[in-house]
Amino acid sequence: MKGKYTVGILITIVLVAIGASFYFIMQFFEDNPTQPQQPTDYIEGVIIDIQDTSILVIGGLSVDEAKNMSVEEALESGNDATWFSLTMDQRNSLKSYDEVKVGYTELDESYPSKGTAKTIEKINE
Repeated sequence: MKGKYTVGILITIVLVAIGASFYFIMQFFEDNPTQPQQPTDYIEGVIIDIQDTSILVIGGLSVDEAKNMSVEEALESGNDATWFSLTMDQRNSLKSYDEVKVGYTELDESYPSKGTAKTIEKINE
């Protein structure tokens, strides 16, 4: 009888340890700031300029209007303008004058504003 009692205690201890490990691992990934965040806001617009791993997106312009403007003219138009930092994977799928919807979490308060793209998708592809 003593052996069954010991085995029962060992199994209970192992199950509690596994459960605690699972709980703490889940808490780590939930609170870890390096995990990708979901975007809290979106901007739609046309890519006017591309530099290395950044794009300039200006809202309120059609593709035809954007093609007939320089970068300076587009910025002076007074529309929403934002420089977004991208990953190389995101950057490789884009080209100038693509219409895009960019998801982000926060923007610097400047003109043009600056932020990091969390998601990006082409519109009217």
